[in-house]
Amino acid sequence: MAIAAVASIGSAHAQAAASYPSVLTYRTVRVADGVYAFITPEERTGFQSGNSIAIVGDSGVLVFDTGNIPGSTRRQIAEIRKLTDKPVRFVVNSHWHPDHNLGNSEYRAAFPGVTIIGTSATRAGILERVPTYIGQMRSFAPTDSLMRLRLSTGRMRDSSKMPDDTRLLFGLITRDYAEFMPEVLRTKPSAPDLICDDSLTILLGNRRVKVVSPGRGNTAGDTYIFLPDERVLLTGDLVTFPGPFPSTSYFGDWIRDLDELKALHASVIVPGHGDVQHDYSYIDMVRELLAFTRDQARDAVLRGVSLDSAQKQIDFAPFIRRFTGGDVVRTEAFKDFYPAPAVQRAYEEASFELQGAIPKPGN
Repeated sequence: MAIAAVASIGSAHAQAAASYPSVLTYRTVRVADGVYAFITPEERTGFQSGNSIAIVGDSGVLVFDTGNIPGSTRRQIAEIRKLTDKPVRFVVNSHWHPDHNLGNSEYRAAFPGVTIIGTSATRAGILERVPTYIGQMRSFAPTDSLMRLRLSTGRMRDSSKMPDDTRLLFGLITRDYAEFMPEVLRTKPSAPDLICDDSLTILLGNRRVKVVSPGRGNTAGDTYIFLPDERVLLTGDLVTFPGPFPSTSYFGDWIRDLDELKALHASVIVPGHGDVQHDYSYIDMVRELLAFTRDQARDAVLRGVSLDSAQKQIDFAPFIRRFTGGDVVRTEAFKDFYPAPAVQRAYEEASFELQGAIPKPGN
C-alpha cells in the first residue's frame, strides 16, 4: 500500500526520496559483547521511531526503549530470541515521548512476566499524553494531501515551478507518512509498572546495568543507562542526532544532565536517535547549543523583549550549518524541530526564574 502511494505521486521525487531508508527499517549494531542497538533511520520528518537497545545477560535480557512501529518491534523481538534463549525480563523507558515506548505492549505480549521501568513523569506522560498521539498523527492528513497535490502538478501555490529541494522534502514526508500511519494505528500505550525516580542497579547474572534518572532534562523525568564494566552509555533523548528535540525540555537541567553524562567517560554512546558514537564531541556541540539558547532567552527576558520578538532575533544560523553540514533534509529537520520550540521553552524557563536570581550566562 505504501509503495503504491509513493508511485502515484510521480517518479522523480519518489526516486529521490527512495535514496533514504524506509522508516520501517533499522540496522542492528553490536556495540559490545551481548549489547545490540537497533538503530532506526535518522529523524527527518517526525514520522519515525527511536533507537532500541537489547542487553543480554546470563539470567535474562533488558531492553531500553521499544519504538513505536509494531512491525519493527516484533522483528527486534525475533532477533533477541535468536541471540539468546533467555527471556526479556526488564524494559526501561527513557522518557514518555511515544516513539520510545509504544512498543511496550509488544514486549508484554511476547514476555508476559516482563517488568517495565520508568520515572513517575514517564508513567504520567504515557498515561495522560500519549493517548492523543494517534489523533495528532491523523491531523497531518490535510497537509499530506496538499503536498501530494503540489507534487502531482510540480507547481507551488503561486504556480511557480517546484524547486528540486522542495520536491525531495515533500516526497520524503509523504512517503514517510504513508508508511508510518498504518503502523502507528496498531499501537496501544502501556505504561511502566515499576517507578524509578533515582537510580538502581539491575543484575543480569554477572552483568551490571545502572538505570539512572537525573531528573528533568529533555522531559520532566528522563532515564539513561550506563554499563560500567563495558563503558557503554545509552542516553535516550538526552542526546539525539542530528539535532536535539526541545519541545518538552528544561534547559538548565538538560545542560546539567549532559555534564553528568560526560563525567561517566563512556567509550561507546548510543543516542536516542542516530548512529553509535565513540566520543563526546557531538554531546559537547549539543551542550553549546543548549547553553546558547538558554543564555539568549534569559537576555531577552531581562531586556523585556517579547517571546515573538525573541523568536525572530535569536540567530541559529551558525549552529544550523554545524549540525547539518548543509544537507537539505537535515537543515529542514533542524529548522522544524529546534528553533521555535527551543526559544519558547527557554524563554518560559527564564521568565519563571525571574521570581528569583538568574545565574549569569555561562554558568
